[in-house]
Amino acid sequence: MPGPVFLSMITIKQLRTELPINHPNNAPTKIAPHMKIENFYATVNGISLSCQQIIPEDVRPDAPTILMLHEALGTIRMWRDFPAKLATATRHPVVVYERRGHGKSDPHATGDIPRAIDFHNIESDVYLHGLIAELGLAKPILFGHSDGATIALKYAARFPDNVTAVISEAAHVFVEDVTVAGITEAAKIYAQTDWKTKLQRHHFAQTDDVFRAWVDTWRQPEFRDWNMVNELANITCPLLVIQGDDDQFGSDEQVHTICAHTGGPVTKMLIKDCGHIPHFDQPDQVVKASLNHLGITEPASA
Repeated sequence: MPGPVFLSMITIKQLRTELPINHPNNAPTKIAPHMKIENFYATVNGISLSCQQIIPEDVRPDAPTILMLHEALGTIRMWRDFPAKLATATRHPVVVYERRGHGKSDPHATGDIPRAIDFHNIESDVYLHGLIAELGLAKPILFGHSDGATIALKYAARFPDNVTAVISEAAHVFVEDVTVAGITEAAKIYAQTDWKTKLQRHHFAQTDDVFRAWVDTWRQPEFRDWNMVNELANITCPLLVIQGDDDQFGSDEQVHTICAHTGGPVTKMLIKDCGHIPHFDQPDQVVKASLNHLGITEPASA
């Protein structure tokens, strides 16, 4: 069981999502002043999903959309300014969405918490696939973080012809003791601190359900046997696998396993001085790696 250092790392991560945008730990990079940002809702399988589209003024002609998938507790706002940074640097349109039960999207159905053991399949096959169709996206680039990265990998494995590339941050493809221990510590912090109040700024009335959908699902005894390793060989698109060397929710074995089993070209990136959220801890490195992964060599216009 992790000791006090582990607990302090989680606490820092929680607080970091609430820091001002100009805080030193979230030092912003230049964002092009001219870009179109549109908030809208898309209906998928009868469920309303909150979305945001970011289009830089100098968008590349015919550039595939980068579709961003958030973590277990994530929302559009909790990505902070990173989607705009990515759009500015790549000159690709970016779409960010909130999964069912998160933020301003429709809530989970009654009785759907804890989530089913195969909930990643549902998120991939029903909601992500449906959203891509609803928005008319042609072979998007999937950028996922944590649970969102796992869903991105699932989709790339199940619909390999529908994806241009995948950028994965802190994905899980099997359950580790460190993951369950981290979630257990997070549950204690949620119960003993004002973390819920902070999350309510993003999830409103469904905050408790969002948290339970994460904690109760991953701590189910039957969930310990979940893994998607046998599906990785079906991924044929270029894959960038990013993880921090100080990720409190997963070990390097996640990265090594993904790279060893994927069926297409793969690039591994283990980032030093980085925890579970590389796009917060080392955003410039993540953007640079993304540019390289997408074959973008010329700098974005100022």
